[in-house]
Amino acid sequence: MAAALMLGTMTAMISGITPAFAEDAKSTQNWQGLYGGLALGGAYSAANPDSNAIVSPYFFAGDKTQLDPLLQRKIDGWDVTGSLLAGYDWQTGNITYGLEGDVSVMDFSETENFSGNYNTNTNAFSSSTTIETNFSLSLRPKIGYVQDRVQLYASLGPSISRFKTTHRFSDAAPNSMTFSDTKTAIGVSSAIGAGYMLDDGWVLRGDYVFSYYPDITDGSDNLDNANTDDFKYDSDFQSHNIRIGLIKRF
Repeated sequence: MAAALMLGTMTAMISGITPAFAEDAKSTQNWQGLYGGLALGGAYSAANPDSNAIVSPYFFAGDKTQLDPLLQRKIDGWDVTGSLLAGYDWQTGNITYGLEGDVSVMDFSETENFSGNYNTNTNAFSSSTTIETNFSLSLRPKIGYVQDRVQLYASLGPSISRFKTTHRFSDAAPNSMTFSDTKTAIGVSSAIGAGYMLDDGWVLRGDYVFSYYPDITDGSDNLDNANTDDFKYDSDFQSHNIRIGLIKRF
């Protein structure tokens, strides 16, 4: 869906500039050099927990079978994003290649709640899992194709972010616990985009950025203060960010 939206945005941009492109067909634009700018976007992001209950003196196998699908529910949401961009392009004919740094901020804080009764007894339980992150830092090698005022490009490189995971669980035994883990995670970020060069080195740009972090939390905890763990935590995270930016080339 996000890729389709990006394709539509790129098509609209290119269609809108066709008359100007035709008038300027004989000119050669210089895309080489340093650039920087800002972008505003909207991102759909999701954590996919692989957390589970552990068969222990506290949880029976039937409890694990019941709880695991609930603990592994997707935690997702939409957020507004802001990005600071800087990079350098080299140009050989119609081909550009370079390196781009990207600092993006957002306010992702989403919670998944559930409650019920154990199948193995009559006790009630409740659970709440929250995933939070507010920035990403990426450095992506970039390759593109230019034709006068238009640049199409793709980039791929490492990304880093920080995530906080909080899980609260209680039941009518009664027992309760709060697990909290904050982790700096390394992932990968990729982008496809299109830019149109305005006057005086200004560029209007749209892009789609996909970021993936395979491991944003690790750990385990116990519910009844015994020496054996009752929960184990694991999750990945991915974000689909569609942005419009204004870039200045120097």
